[in-house]
Amino acid sequence: MTSAIRRVAKMLVAAAIVTVVGATSAQAAFESGPWKGNAYARQDGVFERCVITTDHPNAMRLGFAISAGGVFEIWLMNKGWALQPGQPQQVTLWVDNGGKRTGNFENVSSEAMAAQFVSDQQLVDALKRGNVLHVTTPTGSYDFKLTGTFKAIGELEKCWAQSTGRAPAASAGRPVTGMDLLSLPPREFAGRVITSQRDSFFKIADENPEAMRRWNAALIWMMEGGLGMASGESTNPTLAALRDNLAQQKQQSCKGEFSASANTVDMAGVAVQVKRVEVRCSDIGDGTSVTEVFSFYPHLSGQLLVILHVANDPAVAVRADAEFVKRARAILLAR
Repeated sequence: MTSAIRRVAKMLVAAAIVTVVGATSAQAAFESGPWKGNAYARQDGVFERCVITTDHPNAMRLGFAISAGGVFEIWLMNKGWALQPGQPQQVTLWVDNGGKRTGNFENVSSEAMAAQFVSDQQLVDALKRGNVLHVTTPTGSYDFKLTGTFKAIGELEKCWAQSTGRAPAASAGRPVTGMDLLSLPPREFAGRVITSQRDSFFKIADENPEAMRRWNAALIWMMEGGLGMASGESTNPTLAALRDNLAQQKQQSCKGEFSASANTVDMAGVAVQVKRVEVRCSDIGDGTSVTEVFSFYPHLSGQLLVILHVANDPAVAVRADAEFVKRARAILLAR
């Protein structure tokens, strides 16, 4: 969890305490089963986050939230606690019999601690579909029944989408068709595309935090002879600017012949244009050549989803990129 969690930023602590511990700045209240939710804004009216909470035995209260920036959060609250605000707390959590995550939550008040989970769609999906969230903290161990979380987290996502004006991500596990594909966060977008066909062309790699950090990736997958990955949304520059920027970055580390080309990919029957940049280096310093194919898909937020395929053999990287485009087009055309 150390790689997937970051502590709630101190500059947000004051607003976060107000949000979850009991403020009156709610913009839109909603309920889903035992869960109560609200959208909150700062005093100047700027949207802060959407939150859902539910009460549990032993005075415990569990909360999920999505910040204005789209980061998923978990909150643990108990009015009987006497925490030192600003201090970290090591927490281990897992859903049912799933893998454990260990990392720091931050005390955001005397009775609440929270953490942000960056690009961890796997955890969100587990919370939606699981039965029990197990949590171990310095204050004790707790089991939270995940009653109604599939619908409740879906409502939380809708709250965030309505508050930010961005399209909601499709619910985990449900088929994604048409332009809904381009509303998904990077990890889920890539995951839906590469698993849309039941074959072994693409294989999602076991999560490797070190590789994820190195590549700044939201998801990493393998194909025979190469590697693929999805990174976060970026701004939407021109094709020439994308090519020139990548060329400037990559040429510095190339010891042999270097080339960078750019083109657009029109998906027949779909009003979507993919910007594509291909970078090749004949010697990266150890005598091997590398081809990197970047494809930039338009996200409904107005930004770009970045998909990269890398291989020593240019044909492998080009073929993998073409296969990804083909699968994405099939989903976009589906009704």
